Formats: sequence, C-alpha cells, structure tokens
Amino acid sequence: MSQTFAILIRFSAIILGFAAAALAASAFLHLILIGPGEMAAGEPAGAGAYAFSVAFVALLVAYFAFMPAITAILIGEFMPQRGWLYYSLCGAAISAVVSALIYGARMDEAEALADKPLLSFIGAGLIAGIVYWAITGRNAGRWREPPRADTGPPPAG
Repeated sequence: MSQTFAILIRFSAIILGFAAAALAASAFLHLILIGPGEMAAGEPAGAGAYAFSVAFVALLVAYFAFMPAITAILIGEFMPQRGWLYYSLCGAAISAVVSALIYGARMDEAEALADKPLLSFIGAGLIAGIVYWAITGRNAGRWREPPRADTGPPPAG
C-alpha cells in the first residue's frame, strides 16, 4: 500500500471518528440536559424529533470544537498518542475551552455560573474523546510506520 493511500485512509478515519465523537457528545448532552423525553413513551414522532435534535446539536458541537480538536488530533497523530486517557482528557479540555468561549465574560459571575451546565459539557467532552479513541485514536501514527514483512510459517523441507 502506498504512503499516499495510507494517508487518505487515515484522513477518512479521522473524519469518521470526529463525526462519531460529535454525535456521542450531542447524545450525551441530550440525555443529561433534556432527558429521554418522549422516547420513553414510545411515540415514534417524539423519537424522530429527538434524533433530529441530536443530529442538529452534533453539527453545533462539531462546529465549535473543530479548531481545538484538530490541534489535539494532530498532536495525537504526529506524537503517536494511542491511549484512551489522552483523548478523553483532550475532549474534556476542549469542552471547557469551548464553554469559556461561549459564556465569555459571564464565567466569573457566581450566579451566572450556577445556571450553566459546565460539568455536563465536560462530561460530553470526556465521552467524545473516548468515542474518538475507540474509532480512530487507537491507531494514531500507524500510517507513519513502515509496513511489516510477512512472517508466515517457515518453508517445509
């Protein structure tokens, strides 16, 4: 397999992992902040609206987390970080940074901070990091390794 093809495969795996992480973070935020809602009642219309809402919020999560996540992904790829702890802590840090950027100057007000679901966001970042690790992060940097020679059974003779 050529090096160019390996890089293209890795790039597509990174995109898939990032999308799955955004969906997982969105689903976690929905379950924590909204609750199962009408899905528990078994109504198909409620489940469809819930699924649409999860997908829409995943787009927002991916939008806000893109630049910090690319930094963490590049560090993970070029300094092969394959541990789940690295990706989960990066996810938590990214969610804390995004929360600080969204809430801005109001973060220092105690009454305003009590209204913000900051720990839920950090939990969503942890979940997103673990999902990214499970899909893509376990193989970080492997595209840079030389291919291994086949070590089949010794020839009979």
